[in-house]
Amino acid sequence: MILSICIPIYNTDIRPLATELHRQIQAYSSEVELLFLDDASDVFFKELNRSVGRFSDYQELPSNVGRSKIRNAFLPFVKGTYLLFIDGDSEITSSDFIKRYVKCLKSSEKEVVIGASIYADIKPPRKQLLRWKYSRTRECKSFEERVKHPQLGFKSNNFLISKTVFAKNPFDESLTTYGHEDTLFGYYLRKAKVKIEQLDNSVLNSNLDENQVFLEKTKEALQNLMSIAFRLNDPSFTAEHHLLSLAIRIEKNVLLSSVILVMDRLLLTSLKGFLSKGYFTLWMFDLYRLIYLNRFLTQYRLKQGN
Repeated sequence: MILSICIPIYNTDIRPLATELHRQIQAYSSEVELLFLDDASDVFFKELNRSVGRFSDYQELPSNVGRSKIRNAFLPFVKGTYLLFIDGDSEITSSDFIKRYVKCLKSSEKEVVIGASIYADIKPPRKQLLRWKYSRTRECKSFEERVKHPQLGFKSNNFLISKTVFAKNPFDESLTTYGHEDTLFGYYLRKAKVKIEQLDNSVLNSNLDENQVFLEKTKEALQNLMSIAFRLNDPSFTAEHHLLSLAIRIEKNVLLSSVILVMDRLLLTSLKGFLSKGYFTLWMFDLYRLIYLNRFLTQYRLKQGN
């Protein structure tokens, strides 16, 4: 068997995704298996998703382990030479999605291949606008852009990895909260000199967080990013994340750090209100993130006694 498709689940109806993948596997290749691992979802979603066990390996964890550990948990079960990780809230829009990956693997040996994800062209309701606009503008890159810088901006929602490489370079399980576990994973792959390639084979991210939920997730992700940066103590990592780099520079400037502190006290509540209601520009979201980074940096320094 050449390919094991690994899909972690948490409070998501994965039946449409499972059905389409199963259809493509049946139509194209017997060298592909389909595995689902539920990270202690609510009973409602478990009952919905158990039906996919008819044509896949479906298992449930007794307790929630988080976004890093659940991906590592697939390794003992897979039969394939390669693992393909897809987020459970993804949508397959290409009828030859499986075929492209298998063809890619048969052409030459691979270590890591990124298929990436996209967001719909149609603007969502205003209550979901923030995640959609930010991701389309800042995160999603065209295939041509990805090829130019194949090792930067690693995302874990649609990527393929050699089983051998993954066994040597698992996700860091010390990260248990939301955000940037894939950033750290990509960093370790680069440090291990793993070759990362790009493939024009994206999935659609069809499950958009509402604005308020995305703002809270962003705060968690910023805390993770900052803790990763201080743990690694690698200037090149910090430089890749421009807002974090800016926050650290501002912290060293008394005047600018005072300005950010005033913004925290006087503007943050209004800023959050506009963002949560969907009335914003991206610079407002950048300012929101910068204010929280400054706050987290201050808290971090206090804990360190500096």
